[in-house]
Amino acid sequence: MDISPSKNQTMAELRAKYKSGVSLPIGSPGETVMSLPLPERDGRKESRIKIGTWNVKTMAKPGKIYNATKEMRRLKVHIMGISEMRWPGTGVMDIDEHKVYYSGTQNDTHEYGVGFIVHKSFSQKIKNFIPVSERIIVIQIEAKPVNINLIQIYAPTFDHPDSEVEELYDNIAQIQEKIPKHEITILMGDFNAKLGKGNKTDYIGSQGLGDRNERGDMLENFIEHQEMVALNTFFQQPPRRLYTWRSPQDRPEKVVRNQIDFILINKRYRNCCTSMRTYPGADINSDHVPVIGEFRAKMKTTKRKTQKRCNMRLMKEPKIREEVSHILNEKMENVEENAPIEEQLEFINEMIQNIKDEYLKEDVSREKKKTWMTDNILNLMEERRMNKGNTIEYRRLNNQIRKEIREAKEKEKTQNCLEIEAYQRMYDDFNVHRKVKEVTGRFKRRQYGKLLDKDGKIIIEQQEKKERWMQYVEELFEDDRGMMDEITGDSGPSIMENEVEIAIKQMKEGKAAGPDNLEIEFMKLLNETGVKKLTKMYNKIYETGILPQPWLTSEFITRISYHQFDEPPTETVFKDNP
Repeated sequence: MDISPSKNQTMAELRAKYKSGVSLPIGSPGETVMSLPLPERDGRKESRIKIGTWNVKTMAKPGKIYNATKEMRRLKVHIMGISEMRWPGTGVMDIDEHKVYYSGTQNDTHEYGVGFIVHKSFSQKIKNFIPVSERIIVIQIEAKPVNINLIQIYAPTFDHPDSEVEELYDNIAQIQEKIPKHEITILMGDFNAKLGKGNKTDYIGSQGLGDRNERGDMLENFIEHQEMVALNTFFQQPPRRLYTWRSPQDRPEKVVRNQIDFILINKRYRNCCTSMRTYPGADINSDHVPVIGEFRAKMKTTKRKTQKRCNMRLMKEPKIREEVSHILNEKMENVEENAPIEEQLEFINEMIQNIKDEYLKEDVSREKKKTWMTDNILNLMEERRMNKGNTIEYRRLNNQIRKEIREAKEKEKTQNCLEIEAYQRMYDDFNVHRKVKEVTGRFKRRQYGKLLDKDGKIIIEQQEKKERWMQYVEELFEDDRGMMDEITGDSGPSIMENEVEIAIKQMKEGKAAGPDNLEIEFMKLLNETGVKKLTKMYNKIYETGILPQPWLTSEFITRISYHQFDEPPTETVFKDNP
């Protein structure tokens, strides 16, 4: 589509028609991006959040994710939806001061894929993350007065049949059915459809770009059925602030640019968006430009429960181990044997927690991971952005960036090998294995997935997820057998001290603690008096038949599985979010 009014009109003339004064040519990255001042309301500053969507072509190339976060900082964007992420699998990872949520293919192919890059100041507000497929991803944000649901999509291109587009829209509609109607839903991404200009309805504005196509008709039908509005068709902008994709045939003498990326919102909440435009100056070596909107929103202040961490590796140091053993056994003598069992357990738990706070400081091994990215590469990326209108210089800088990235990653590999050799010389097997796993990428990553009900529909809300899992477990362990006869009288001999000692000795160290946050390493430090105290406590529980309340609390952890069961809770069972 040609958006220029005539072949003889230059790009600068076209821009001058919409903006007075001296300005850069259309698509030039040289224009300064200013953050908008927050308006005053009743003497208070109104909260604003900048949300955008961007097709980056791929994030599977080294350095591109850092390029994206650099542009987000420059444009002051809080949340950026990504199309064509091309990362396989699903997960969450930290990059600089951002958190990346992604959903890709399950066959390890680098195609399609969607994601969100969220500034860490907002990541604590995210209450739910649902990687639906390689074309749909959902995050839910706690906000006031209602929550915000963000859906990022990547629609099939024109070489795919219309049936795939219809299937995508059906899946999105199914998700929206599960979202409470009173909450804000923002649907955005690369729709690969043109709505065009001048086709004004209650759902589509007159400020679109170019002509509509058949996929645009399909999108309009979907928008009307879901009662949403296409925000970037309602704000009057010059063409340079409307187009989202540049055709390979785009030339200075003939501009061929389309608007195929959109941000949609529930019709009732359209007024919470105060501005919407594209930023052609942003650069990530893609043929798309980001669409960014500014929304009025207030985030909830939520406090997440964080478990205190300690460095259990310090227990391997003889001096610390001896001190911990001494204070532990000294305190164990103060356990009151005649006190209720729950009071004894509470005393032991509090005692061990105090020991960890004093002798085993917070785990220093969890320091921020070093990155191979350098300031020089980031500066070159910025220089490349500034030369976006100069094809020759842009390509030269792009090649230089790729060379610098190769050298930086090679330097990182060398440094990692030197660190591994240093750990080997110190006979530090723990850090040797840790570093090898880090370098080879063999760390177990947490997997995320969707949960379906019996009808095969996706479950969004946390309470509904809990109910579905409870239903599944009840059905899984359903037993029609009758109750066993009650046993009366003595059921067996008392527990012996040597049995407790053997049980403690057989337990493996280095395992994660349970809900009580007690590691087995402390039990292995108990002397004869400590074991005797435990034995008496166990026998009291055994004889009375009354279990302490903490022992009756179980933790159900769902694990990812891609095979099908006879009667599964989902068509494909994934690990659920806690």
